[in-house]
Amino acid sequence: MHFLELPLVIFTVLAQCAVGAYLLITFRLACVKDAAMTKNLAVKCLFFVLGFMSLGFMSSTMHLGSPLRAFNSLNRVGASGLSNEILTGSTFFAIAGVYWLSELLGIASQSLRTILRYVGAVAGVIFMIAMIKVYLINTVPLWNTVFTPIEFGFTVITAGLLFGYFLLNAFDGSSVVANKRIAVVGMLLLATHLVLTVARVIEFAGVETSIHQGITMLNDYSTMIMIQCVLWVIGGLFWGISAHQTTNKVRFYSLCALVIVIAAEIFGRGVFYGMHFTFGLI
Repeated sequence: MHFLELPLVIFTVLAQCAVGAYLLITFRLACVKDAAMTKNLAVKCLFFVLGFMSLGFMSSTMHLGSPLRAFNSLNRVGASGLSNEILTGSTFFAIAGVYWLSELLGIASQSLRTILRYVGAVAGVIFMIAMIKVYLINTVPLWNTVFTPIEFGFTVITAGLLFGYFLLNAFDGSSVVANKRIAVVGMLLLATHLVLTVARVIEFAGVETSIHQGITMLNDYSTMIMIQCVLWVIGGLFWGISAHQTTNKVRFYSLCALVIVIAAEIFGRGVFYGMHFTFGLI
């Protein structure tokens, strides 16, 4: 087993988890009528969402070699996928941060804070679209497929959903009924992702270029793919168990599920970067 581009693996997985959690928390807050509860959930939950984004951005600077080079990557906004990704990611982080700060300090009206929350959700979706577009490179056959947006999108709606689920339960923002519904949806999504991963492996096995073969690359990463699939199954089981537990136990089981599913996503993303080769001689 070996990981290529580990900083990018961590950045993409954590950022996608953060966006997915933000979307679930936004949906939950829309159902809360009590201002005090809204503030409590927003301040506590989004602190960890922003923490994930911060860790992701810090990891991404390791790929650039120096944090200062991040500013240079903004030179081609609109023309470069990487520049667009950094801009949209920074925008999401800034809007989510301003919203969190407004709830923490109680500044601005409730309606304005609500608008900020929804704008942050839209910014998060745009950020994910920009991230996907970075990797749809027509000279990289195993990236320029429908499976790239599927893989990235499913991380948002599985690991991200689970992250939000854990945070809401950690700070008493959910219920048994909601937990069961979210867990059922999450387990179905994990199962779907597992099936799509098998389909991706089958398709990639038949890809060939002048000097590369997809089947050879898959053989190199077969162990990591198997580990990813096994972790998904275990994580899904823990997620399902958590939905039927009491307050303290649901936190424990959902945390276990979160750690396991994120580990699965890291293995899967390691495979994704390892499958990079072009139609040329590189």
